[in-house]
Formats: sequence, C-alpha cells, structure tokens
Amino acid sequence: MAGLQNVKYIFPQRGCAQVLFNGYRHTKNEERQTCIHWKCVKTTCKGKVTTVGNILRNSTEHNHPDNVVVNWVDDGARFPLPLWNHHHPRRNNNLEGFHSRLNRGLPHRHPQIYLFIEVPKKVEHADLAKISQILLGAALRSRKRVYREVENRLCRLKEHLAQELKNTHPILGCF
Repeated sequence: MAGLQNVKYIFPQRGCAQVLFNGYRHTKNEERQTCIHWKCVKTTCKGKVTTVGNILRNSTEHNHPDNVVVNWVDDGARFPLPLWNHHHPRRNNNLEGFHSRLNRGLPHRHPQIYLFIEVPKKVEHADLAKISQILLGAALRSRKRVYREVENRLCRLKEHLAQELKNTHPILGCF
C-alpha cells in the first residue's frame, strides 16, 4: 500500500495521458468504475499503479532502474554533472550556429572539395573579425530575454541543489 499520495499526470506529444510516479511513467491499462489501473511504459516491466482520481491507491515494484536517475543523478552516472549543459548554457547554440553558417555557405549537399575548403576559411575569417572587434572594445550582442531568464533559473536551481535546499525529485518530475 503506497498511502495517500497525489500522482502527477503528464501529457506526451503522442498518445494518452500518463501517470508519473517515483520517476517511472505509466500508461492506462484498465479503467474501472472506482479506479484506474496503470502499467509501466517499459513492456518488460511488471510495475503497476492504481489511482482513484488524483490519489494513488497502491503501486508495485519495477524490475528496472529509473533511467533519468541512472543516467543523470546517481554517483557514477553515465552523464556526470560536468557534462550537463547548464554549466555552459550556450554550448549547443554556438555549435548549431557554426553548422548553420557552414551549411549556408555550401550550394548543395556534396560540393567539390575545393569549394568545401573555402567555406570553413570564410567562417574562420568572420569569427576572427568578431574576436578582434571584441578585443578592441566593441559591445557584445545581447541575448534574448527568454534565454537570459532560463539561464538564471538554471543557475538558481543548481545553487539550491548544491546548498541542499531542494532535492532532485521535483526537478526530475519535469522529465
């Protein structure tokens, strides 16, 4: 018996509503007059949850670890904290910007090698010009407000986790 606990419903892009409980996702298995039975989304797992409205009635154990916890949170995780993108929030944007400039410079998918060599040279010259402008005191282009707010929120959450003001369970509920 799991006790009286509220469950969280999530709505993925495809499919019906799912229940998120203890980091495991469940899909609707059977609906009865008084309750709804949910089964784990992993087909080989025997984990089940029963709800009455928004209240958890009971749950069974899962035969697999929670992927988010194993991959991201536990000690010895597959992706340790230094690899998380919130340490360097603009890492992906810079990389995607470079690839975008590279693709815009190429006329088609498989250009001749000589043309291909010229495009990275042009991108490098443009980047060197930006760096020299910054070194000479030119103002940096400001980021959009929404990206600044997201970065500030991630930094605050990171500080709260480091100070142990928050635990990871509510944060992992976002996944």
